Amino acid sequence: MPRKPRSLKEEMDRLTAELRERGSTWAEVAQEYQRRYRLNARQAFREAHRYTQDRVVDEWKALWPSEPFSVRKLGSWEAWPTATGNEPPVAGLNRLARVYGCRASDLIDGEDHTQRDQNATVARGRDIPPPSAAVSLTFSDIKGILPVQPLPGPMSPGELRDREFEQLVHALTDWATQMNRRDVLALIGAAATSAYASPQLDRLDADETQRLSMAAADPSRVDDATVGHIAAVLQHCMRQEDALGPQATVDTVLAQHRLVVSLLSSGVPEQMRSKLLSLLADIRRCNAWMLFNLNDFRGADHYYSQARNAAHQADDDAMCSMVLANWSQLATWRGDPRLGVEHALGALAWGQRAGSRLLTAYACDVGARAYAAVVKRSAKSERRKDHTRCFRSVDQARKDLNEADAGDPGARLVPFYGEGQYLSTKTGCLLDTGDPARALQVAATAAAGIDPAFVRNVAYIRLKTAQAHLQLRDIEAACEELGEAARLAGQNTSPRLARSVVETREKLSPWHRTRSVAALDERLHAARLTA
Repeated sequence: MPRKPRSLKEEMDRLTAELRERGSTWAEVAQEYQRRYRLNARQAFREAHRYTQDRVVDEWKALWPSEPFSVRKLGSWEAWPTATGNEPPVAGLNRLARVYGCRASDLIDGEDHTQRDQNATVARGRDIPPPSAAVSLTFSDIKGILPVQPLPGPMSPGELRDREFEQLVHALTDWATQMNRRDVLALIGAAATSAYASPQLDRLDADETQRLSMAAADPSRVDDATVGHIAAVLQHCMRQEDALGPQATVDTVLAQHRLVVSLLSSGVPEQMRSKLLSLLADIRRCNAWMLFNLNDFRGADHYYSQARNAAHQADDDAMCSMVLANWSQLATWRGDPRLGVEHALGALAWGQRAGSRLLTAYACDVGARAYAAVVKRSAKSERRKDHTRCFRSVDQARKDLNEADAGDPGARLVPFYGEGQYLSTKTGCLLDTGDPARALQVAATAAAGIDPAFVRNVAYIRLKTAQAHLQLRDIEAACEELGEAARLAGQNTSPRLARSVVETREKLSPWHRTRSVAALDERLHAARLTA
């Protein structure tokens, strides 16, 4: 028989552990806390996680370092609606929901007046299947939405695959907007089953099919052509991710990861091992990048660590530089810009060792972003030093970018990096260091210089332009730019991009009654980008 808890804390620790082991959601655990300990919803969710108020504040600051928060403010929100409390704003509830892994509405002890709705009362008597009821869709249910007309004009096999993939994604997206969430999930299951049963390898040419089949059966047969084919699939996935977002490609890249790991563990010729390790590092880097854009920062951190290890084993200096540059961006985004600086300096060293001007330019680029973020959180006495380092890195990035030639060994790894992307980074640095007027000037040139194929990059320069207008209190222009970013977020469905759009909209809250913001909200609602 379990011993009786010695304290209330031990009792709560045990309760949370037991309920989570049974598979209870955080909302269910919080409901039990409310019932047992007579807590309000905000208190219950914090206690369900076994967080102190200090811990919640730390989590908040890690996610939103530029948004001030304190134990005193959290305490006043938890005390509401008593006389000692203050009503939490919707933006604050959205952020707490992120910390607690729940919906913002779960944090409000609202009243239930659905009994006044006659239709709701009638609905209870109908024979309606429960939400968990299985929905069965077959291929005949979905084939009507698939494109049937042949694509016009002659094109290469690679172009044909790209066009067919894009056409299918758009068809599914248009159809999914008419379905509820449960039906969409059922569709995905049905589509996956159909794809698995499909003769997928029929689309490969005879030589590609033979090489992959031999490699899977006997890893000792792995050769340059086999590695080249896997790398080509990876490159194709990254192009699709740039245009459509990570959801469209992450499963394929994970499958590539499993294939290469399997080949390495089964034994490949020694002369091919370093090439496969380098490819594995690139696949893991791409996995990390996609998880970053899916807002899975811990998963991304894990894969960047694994990518660096594989790059070191392969003695691939260029890959080491690229991995650390991407890792720097993740660290800065997560609110740890000093770690971002550290990774950027490592990327710079390996890029120089690889002899790549493009990689050293990109390392200076991400380093500048990290220094700019350090400026925002530094004491006044330290800001001048970090401000100088930030724009010194910006200038060095421009110098190295201009000196790179067509044969640069890092060109394959940074196809997105050019004048437009460099100016986008400079815009962000000017914003972070308090110069929105100059940032706006640079942003106009940056927007014209970014390749439209990199949809997310175009969206982010629109966001930065909106933020510059906002800092200058030009609300109408800020709304116009933010609306354009939202439109692009409908093409590249990256959750990181979607969150950035929503968080920028939250900064417009003081002007929510203006006509411009109201029109923007309609556009965001149509794009399903509301908080």
